[in-house]
Amino acid sequence: MFDLKYEHIHLIHTDHDAAVRFYQDALGAEIINSVERFGAPQTKLDCHGTMLIVRGVRDGEDPMAAGSVPRMGADHFGFWIGQGSYEEAKAHLEGLGVKIAQEGDLPHLRFLYFEGPDGVIIEFMDPKE
Repeated sequence: MFDLKYEHIHLIHTDHDAAVRFYQDALGAEIINSVERFGAPQTKLDCHGTMLIVRGVRDGEDPMAAGSVPRMGADHFGFWIGQGSYEEAKAHLEGLGVKIAQEGDLPHLRFLYFEGPDGVIIEFMDPKE
């Protein structure tokens, strides 16, 4: 079998610049580079070792709106946060006016789902051990 290695998440947003600011503010992502590709802005972000590629809508495209939960295909993407930092992370998001979609407490972790631009769902997970 050939060798696979995770590389990036590609996100399309109606407001490219606002989406980039969201990922910077909410997740601490840092811009790697920005280009125009096929008539739309595209920015690569380093989000603590995970690459996010954010681009705008290209002329002639009509992307589907994000659906309700659960949805077919990609449902959400998740990040581990530092153990014991659940309340700090939640307060940070709430301070930015981010909508918390769901919270939960499992034997091995606490989690919260929150809504990003254009209905993208992101999860923070706080390990208990």
